[in-house]
Amino acid sequence: MSLVKRLAYVEIEASDLARWRLFGSDVFGCEVAAESTADCLKFRIDARPWRIMVSRGDKNDLKTIGLEVADQSGLQEVCTRLEGAGHAFRLASPEECAARGVYEMCCLTDPSGIEVEVSYGGLLRPQQPFCPAVGHGGFVTGDQGLGHLMLVVDDPRQVQRFYAEMMGFVTSDYVSTKNYGGLAGDFIFMRCNPRHHTLAFGRLPIPRRLGHLMLQVNRIDDVGLTLDRVHTHDFRQTRSIGRHVNDNMFSFYVESPSKLQFECGWGGLEIEPDDTDVKLFDVTSVWGHKHL
Repeated sequence: MSLVKRLAYVEIEASDLARWRLFGSDVFGCEVAAESTADCLKFRIDARPWRIMVSRGDKNDLKTIGLEVADQSGLQEVCTRLEGAGHAFRLASPEECAARGVYEMCCLTDPSGIEVEVSYGGLLRPQQPFCPAVGHGGFVTGDQGLGHLMLVVDDPRQVQRFYAEMMGFVTSDYVSTKNYGGLAGDFIFMRCNPRHHTLAFGRLPIPRRLGHLMLQVNRIDDVGLTLDRVHTHDFRQTRSIGRHVNDNMFSFYVESPSKLQFECGWGGLEIEPDDTDVKLFDVTSVWGHKHL
């Protein structure tokens, strides 16, 4: 059983926050949290105070991944494993925890150089129901967390071992293809809850760590409505609608203002606890998902 239970939040550093506000709110249907400022956007998609933070900066890439364990003992076990492996970490200050909306947290850098925060006791605000900026049926979160990330790393196998041994992530499957937008691609998919994968790793010739972030909607129509808004607001669709071969996600991809890919998906596979078979595929999609 995975120690980490879900992806809690992400922070992205971006230079054009005005365009990001439009992208997150008017295109994807996230709610701009009241605590947002001119230099820091916070997007809500459920009862959490925020799930996606976009802070001002020149990086235009993923800055931090927030992972969530169940309780203090889970956090202590992660710290014990890190210490035993000689992997540096530190416990966050009360002020840092308050800023993230968590009770306790440890901070580290994974083998690929990505900043990771592991916490428990995520703040909930059911007294402030999610209020999307456009007509929307909501997102699949809860026990499955924010969504999933595909990360671009130099050594996928090393990163896979780290998240398995330190965090308890389980490998769902591998995709090894000779045609990923004209390139060869090898990807590793790992889960920590019923969502088919929360983290995926691959080596790609792009100058950023975030390959894409997937948000899963409750209604299939919200995939189509989001796609309509992509074109209405002149964002660039990067992959056509399709269905993935491993997680069954019906989705499309769009380029964010920082040129990071976002996937809008519906109908993702949920893996049963007793399904322990690791699978191998040689294509990424059953149909569609053409690179545009």
